[in-house]
Amino acid sequence: MKKVICGSTALIAFAVAGPALAADIGAAPAYKVPAAVASAWSGFYAGLGLGFRAARTDAVTTSETIAGIPQNLADGRPTGASFDGLGFRTSSYVGFNWQFAPQWIAGLEGDVGFADQSTRRQSQAFSPGFSFFARPPDSLAVKTDWDASLRARLGFLLTPATLAYATGGVAWQRSEFSSICAIDGCLDFGLSPSVISASRIQAGWTVGGGIETALGGNWIARAEYRYADFGAVPFTIARTAASGSPLNSTSDNFDLKIRTHNASFGVAYKLGDPIVAGAQASLITKAAPIAMSWTGPYVGLGLGARALQANAAARSELFGGAPIPISEHAVPFNGTAFRASPYAGINWQFAPKWVAGIEGDAGFADQSATLAGYPVSAAFGTFHEAADSLVVKATWDASLRARLGFLVTPATLLFASGGAAWQHDEVISTCGSAPCRRTFSVSPSVIANSTTKLGWTIGGGLETALGHHWLARAEYRFADFGTSSYTISRTSAFAPANTIDTFDVTLRTHTATFGLAYQFN
Repeated sequence: MKKVICGSTALIAFAVAGPALAADIGAAPAYKVPAAVASAWSGFYAGLGLGFRAARTDAVTTSETIAGIPQNLADGRPTGASFDGLGFRTSSYVGFNWQFAPQWIAGLEGDVGFADQSTRRQSQAFSPGFSFFARPPDSLAVKTDWDASLRARLGFLLTPATLAYATGGVAWQRSEFSSICAIDGCLDFGLSPSVISASRIQAGWTVGGGIETALGGNWIARAEYRYADFGAVPFTIARTAASGSPLNSTSDNFDLKIRTHNASFGVAYKLGDPIVAGAQASLITKAAPIAMSWTGPYVGLGLGARALQANAAARSELFGGAPIPISEHAVPFNGTAFRASPYAGINWQFAPKWVAGIEGDAGFADQSATLAGYPVSAAFGTFHEAADSLVVKATWDASLRARLGFLVTPATLLFASGGAAWQHDEVISTCGSAPCRRTFSVSPSVIANSTTKLGWTIGGGLETALGHHWLARAEYRFADFGTSSYTISRTSAFAPANTIDTFDVTLRTHTATFGLAYQFN
């Protein structure tokens, strides 16, 4: 909840700054619009949105029985794992606005979103009783697909054409899990069924906010961020042992906890009267000079979220100097974190409707993904102890980008951006289980590696003038930092157990940001 509050700060700042910005507009209006012109936001509207949904999903075992006998879950085995992931999301929305005061708007809105996002973890067909038997063909997968919400909205008109709003209400998320038991326990020892799947529709709550700007006539563009929490729902994985099987029937109960971060851009059509401010601004540009130019340097502060998509894949291992076979499959280390980012740049309005520029930013986020019981090496990993873990952590990032924008109205810039990006990440391996500490006495128990990767980034957004100097924006960017190679070397009191592991980490990020900047012109 703390991150949700922080993530909403940018939107609240726009509303709080409203009177100051209005004073700026009154002292030096951006466009020569007659005082008689009024906005008409009241009415029904319908729109389409595009964006992404980052799912934060945790599966935690609550109980386990073998042959009807409850098992001890505090014996050192991992009882939970994250199934975080990110997917492209489309959405349709409808709503009604009521302009109950000159600068205040209330409303009600509903939406339905569609995304096909799934995260699969291999060697986790059982949870946690048969982790000793599970192999890479075995897997546990969690999928989220459609979502919906019904929300109230409250907005403040920063200008007659620009609305900053908060929104919140009830939300629904459909999810499903599938457990595949392909070898050992199922095929070799007669457990069935080999595939188990189930689905749920979880109800929860959502809160967020965004910016809307009139494009002219009845068209409205928006950028929005929302957080949703759907609580935890129970699932069961139960398998029956065949007659004569050396194993017993099992039943594992676990809770699936889902939270999501949605970031989207949308375009809506308002029924009835047009929003006069947008249409009027477009017409007046042809007859009256613009009091504000987009040319000049600017500095700003952005707040938002960064979704990390990371995969770790083991490549080789030497055990006592001899190579041993490993399972080469990618293990996901996804996650989402609150991000703050100061930025600075310069614009050049080289044509009436075209703006070019260059911009740099630095982002700060503390996001880490931990997988307990992950095979820190092919040799020790077969024990699947919770005290053994691998952590992938992403901290600061930076970028230097070119920008090119088109003025859809004199006050609204639609822009694309791309260039070089840097991401600092850390990989931490911990071997703290009994086999590591006592059986083989390996050292060091904790190994940390870090690197700053150079990659590329591309994205775009919407920027709107709030006054003679103030610019509000909403932006999305994707970044790819390629693959980094790491080595984990440990020595053992028992020399033949010395290990050298090599693996690759592939890193990509998605960032959604709301920003407020001051332009010097």
